[in-house]
Amino acid sequence: MKRIRKQLWIFLIVGVLALLVGCPIVCDRYVEKDRELRTQIREIVREKYPVEADEIRSRYGIKPAGGKDYVPGRDNSSNVILVHGLDDPGKVWMNLAPVLAERGFRVWFFNYPNDQPIEESAALFHDEMALMRQNGPETLSIVAHSMGGLVTRDMLTRPEFDYSGKVADGRAPKVSRLIMVGTPNHGSALARFRIFAEFREQMVQLFRGDYVWLQSVLDGAGEAGLDLTPGSPFLKRLNSRPHPEDVSMVVIAGMMQGGEHSDIDTFISDLKDKLPDTAQNTIDQLENFMSSMAQGLGDGLVPVDSAKLDGVPLHIVPGTHLSIIRNISKKSSREPPAIPIILEYLNSPS
Repeated sequence: MKRIRKQLWIFLIVGVLALLVGCPIVCDRYVEKDRELRTQIREIVREKYPVEADEIRSRYGIKPAGGKDYVPGRDNSSNVILVHGLDDPGKVWMNLAPVLAERGFRVWFFNYPNDQPIEESAALFHDEMALMRQNGPETLSIVAHSMGGLVTRDMLTRPEFDYSGKVADGRAPKVSRLIMVGTPNHGSALARFRIFAEFREQMVQLFRGDYVWLQSVLDGAGEAGLDLTPGSPFLKRLNSRPHPEDVSMVVIAGMMQGGEHSDIDTFISDLKDKLPDTAQNTIDQLENFMSSMAQGLGDGLVPVDSAKLDGVPLHIVPGTHLSIIRNISKKSSREPPAIPIILEYLNSPS
């Protein structure tokens, strides 16, 4: 039995290494064909299963926290829209949203099919903002986590949307502030391995009881992961544009601390103790790969250099991609380090 377990460990490690090395090569070489195929599959499934597609579509859009709609003339609080990132099962705002409500802010959530092309998500956001303006606030702020910052930037700067023109005509609310938390403005190499995050998202929804048949395809076929790859056509288009007009922007980036880097050493040490000498060469390769990835990775997913934007204030806080904005446990009394900065900017003159 012990021998079988050791062989399984070796097989697992070798498989992970093969995936880490081989997947980027295949994705980089066939990225456009891959993207087209994913989109075609999504459209075929959407046409074949219209009921499921409509059920999932009803979940998306700008939704008020607590289910209470905006009441014109009665709600004088500052409005804040929270925009999640890639493969987020809905917990990223578990600490920030209650704090904002306690401080008198009116909180909204923008939910979207996070695996679809980012430009499609931005188009949905654009349409939802126009609907919101018809019976909602004239001015608001946006706090976006991870890919949500890219969705928001695209919505605000895409020429064909002419968002600033719509604001001037009263057809869209003015965005006074955009606070980006852990946003990969120049991409993330780990986006290639988003299949693991997708699995996590689907499992959370399944156990929460709101999973819909074919959800993993109907909310996008992984095109967003291709858009997040450094140097992608989407990122080139987005970063070639000027920043949105009259929007006060700030970037908050995470930086892993020494204790978090030491987790790699602990993991490798445990493997060396459990596996036979014949596996040591494979373990050494895995250790070198993980260590090189950890160096300069920033929050573990987004390098600090990727989060930076020319001319935009940058705040670096300790933590990982998620811990900078939320706690892992609901029982924790810890204040995620990005929250005080977010509150400071939301309360400052725009």
